[in-house]
Amino acid sequence: MRKILGLIASQRKLANGEILTKEVAGAAGDDCQLELIRLTDLKLEPCRGCYACLVPGKQCPLNDGLYYLVEKIKAADAIIISAPCYALGPAAITKLFGDRIIALAQFIDEFWNKPCVVIATSGIDGWEGYTLSALNATARFLGFDLKDCHMFIGALPGEGISKAGALARAGEMGRALFGQARQAGAGECPTCWSDIWKFPEPSTAICAICGQTASLVAGEEGIKWVYGDSRRMFDKEHLTEHFQGWLRGKVQEFLARRNELTIVRGRYKGNDTWLLPPRDETIDQA
Repeated sequence: MRKILGLIASQRKLANGEILTKEVAGAAGDDCQLELIRLTDLKLEPCRGCYACLVPGKQCPLNDGLYYLVEKIKAADAIIISAPCYALGPAAITKLFGDRIIALAQFIDEFWNKPCVVIATSGIDGWEGYTLSALNATARFLGFDLKDCHMFIGALPGEGISKAGALARAGEMGRALFGQARQAGAGECPTCWSDIWKFPEPSTAICAICGQTASLVAGEEGIKWVYGDSRRMFDKEHLTEHFQGWLRGKVQEFLARRNELTIVRGRYKGNDTWLLPPRDETIDQA
């Protein structure tokens, strides 16, 4: 029995993302068992940038649900990530989860090549923003083998699977989970599938996520995209070197330059006016 782990970013019960996750998992095969985690049920703290997790054998000092999640990912045969679009981006819990990448990347060997599909949902067509690009980048940073992704449209719970073509598309994603990965679509970066491009010069494009380069060449049939070099940001060697090599080197550099940097930082110490929020009245009453 193959175990599929669904990571659901919506707090709403039986929302579009949860329904689509179950539909995708059901299409993955009769020999699959789906387990679900609602990310908002976990206590996930913001990364403090302390770099303690970079020390071999050490864990993040935050006492929250991160390593529970790590163990569930390690035990899974495949991952489904589902998140709604809020304010043109994925629900905040996915960013909080993704921001713990320094600690999570220490498990790149255990996570590497786990098949994954990404489900995004948006209430209005054209208001998807950078949601899908952000979720895809999170999956690739974790070392998952991204097999498919799709933005489903539907504002009301249950509407996402009811739209024309949605059920068939979910079936395709389910079959891709343990099967053949789809190719980049029109307008998507061939390396990371982002559809967000920067144009620093006329006829030159750079993927805003992974740095893939492209030239726009005019021809008889219109504009043709000619892709150049990729930074290969999501290759295992690059991820391992960055999160287990380069960052550890920066920690050692800081220790070597601590006195110098303390002087620089000291110029900005004191005479601060920090505003603190009022204490929660419910805590006072308790």
